[in-house]
Amino acid sequence: MNKILNRRFRLNSIGATIIGSSVLLPLGATAQLEEVVVTAQKREESVQTVPIAMTAVSASGLEKSGISGTDELSMVIPNLQYSRQISSATPFIRGVGTKNSSAGEESSVSTYVDGVYYSSMVASVMEFNNIERVEVLRGPQGTLFGRNATGGLIHVITKNPDFEPSAKISVGAGSYDSFNTGFYGTTGLSERVAADISLLIKKREEGYGKNRFNGRDRVGEEDRSLRSKLLFDVSDKTSIVMSALYADRESDVGIARQPAEGTVATGGGTYTGDFQDINTDWEPIVESSQRVLTFQLTHAFNAVELIATSAFSDLDAFTLLDQDSGPSHVVNFVVGERSQQLSQEFQFNSTGDGPLKWTAGLFFMSAESKNAPTQTTSANPAFNINMDTQQDTTSYAAYAQGTYDLTDATALTLGLRWTMDEREFSGRTTSIASGAPINPAMPVLKDDESWEEPTWRVALDHQLDDEMLLFASYSRGFKSGVYNTLTVFGDLPDPVDPEILDSYEVGFKGDFLDNSLRINGSVFYYEFDNLQMQQILGGAIFLFNVGDSEMQGAEIESTYFVTDNLDVNVSASYLDTKYTDFQNGPVISPDTSDNIGNVVTTNNDLSGYELTRAPKYTYSVSTNYRYDVGIGELNLNLAYYYNDGFFWEPDNRTKQDSYDVLNAEVALVERDEKWRVRVFARNLLDTEYSYYSQQSSFGDFVSAAPPKTFGISAEYSF
Repeated sequence: MNKILNRRFRLNSIGATIIGSSVLLPLGATAQLEEVVVTAQKREESVQTVPIAMTAVSASGLEKSGISGTDELSMVIPNLQYSRQISSATPFIRGVGTKNSSAGEESSVSTYVDGVYYSSMVASVMEFNNIERVEVLRGPQGTLFGRNATGGLIHVITKNPDFEPSAKISVGAGSYDSFNTGFYGTTGLSERVAADISLLIKKREEGYGKNRFNGRDRVGEEDRSLRSKLLFDVSDKTSIVMSALYADRESDVGIARQPAEGTVATGGGTYTGDFQDINTDWEPIVESSQRVLTFQLTHAFNAVELIATSAFSDLDAFTLLDQDSGPSHVVNFVVGERSQQLSQEFQFNSTGDGPLKWTAGLFFMSAESKNAPTQTTSANPAFNINMDTQQDTTSYAAYAQGTYDLTDATALTLGLRWTMDEREFSGRTTSIASGAPINPAMPVLKDDESWEEPTWRVALDHQLDDEMLLFASYSRGFKSGVYNTLTVFGDLPDPVDPEILDSYEVGFKGDFLDNSLRINGSVFYYEFDNLQMQQILGGAIFLFNVGDSEMQGAEIESTYFVTDNLDVNVSASYLDTKYTDFQNGPVISPDTSDNIGNVVTTNNDLSGYELTRAPKYTYSVSTNYRYDVGIGELNLNLAYYYNDGFFWEPDNRTKQDSYDVLNAEVALVERDEKWRVRVFARNLLDTEYSYYSQQSSFGDFVSAAPPKTFGISAEYSF
């Protein structure tokens, strides 16, 4: 057999590990690694032949590990930290990410859904609704995906319609007066047209803690999403997939916060004594709604495949934040955000059998983001201001990547991308009382800037034998410059410069013991220029640039079928980071204050300090034990995660201590998988850890991650 074809496209029983098989094995069957195909290089390949550090997790694997949304992915992805800050997603991969959350700002870890880039950090917070799998790529993906993926990317792939009629309904309930229900149905409408619909509703009536200011529960949580797809099998060479998504969310997770222990915030707020409680005169809440339309055409020419993807998204978000997080009316924020995005991509893939496999494409995106409007309110009339700002982004890119088989076992990959980004900023900051501009010299703020940058990837991989792939790569990532849109002081903001990351990595991927054991690992070194960092001044969040940084680390992950009834997944990561040139880093001194009681911020040399959200060690262990009970199978699942701790801010003063999280699930699955009943517990150890912590001129604040929860659910398929 041709060894090239065998190495590149074999989809045998080894296939690609996807954590959490959902397939019931016949009695007496031998458990092996499940086959799956990933699209990390924008073409269907086995993950074991892709020279990229990545993890793919199936919908079943996510469920068994107690993961229902993006902000819980850290449980199963090495070197990923994921949480929420205010209204936005804050993913960090290998210490690279973005904490800021203003309109028009984008994360250094990109989020994609079905190949469509999500520019809004608010939209990146999502519950998983009828997904097929999640792929997480670690390291800069500056060639094929490109758009701001300096740290890596998270790609959520949802199911496509099936011509065979089927449906599934689920219902569940749990602690804190929670309830959820879901429905999925798919069928063929004709010989060439299939459709599906997926509905998910999750509601938690009871808050995780109390607001001691008014004696009521904190705000609960509600998520609703509806997705529908149409599949047109036009011909043997042409297919079209159209999809529509509506999703809305209401929650105080990531925004309900209180002063950290030992902090006396501006206005006198202090720690309540209970990790989940708050004591604020305003009820913090985030409300968001999103609409997405996608059209994807796939057509096969003689030796080339075309994939044309068009997408439009529209998002509204409304946030109430008590900035001083105390009972006094010092400063509160009302943040309105409206974002619209239009994107178009044309992708061409070679389909021939020769030694060269290539992908090329063109990408365009236009995004409009508004603070519509954002207001600060205070007992001091001078701080009652209105910020009405807008940031428009236009991005163009062209890319090409090819993999050439130098020998039957060795291949060279070369990729190049050119990106040009244009930003336009406009806005005004006015007094709420008088309507007059805060800065009379600049009543209307306008500016524009553009950047263009090449990014690339060079990789060499070698199939050592039938069991192991070795690879080495050098790649560059680029994140666009951006304007700070919260113009509290009425001044024209200078744009923040782009960040550039160079990555050097070596790794291996191996399948052993007759396809029952998989071990993948990598070692990397990063050089980071102009890292975009958050600073808080006057209660508003700003981005600024750090000079230079370095990061190095390693990851290993494994799956082992110990017996036909027991499989174990283990992953671990190591990370060592430091700022190598950070001359004017912000240092907030809690024991000092200015003439109005705000904490004083100074600028010091922070070179040699550790980067934020970069734990030195993390590891996770999950087990799945299957036991035959006659009518079906009993699944016992445990998922454990340990984090060594990390610093929240660049001055390394506030720290998240080490913590661990344990999830558990017991599921009874009918033999033909017609029905399933689950009992589960999340954060079984009731560990207290923060979703985010913030140093500001008002003091130090913490926002609690969810406590221990439990529940039961049932689903029926027909």
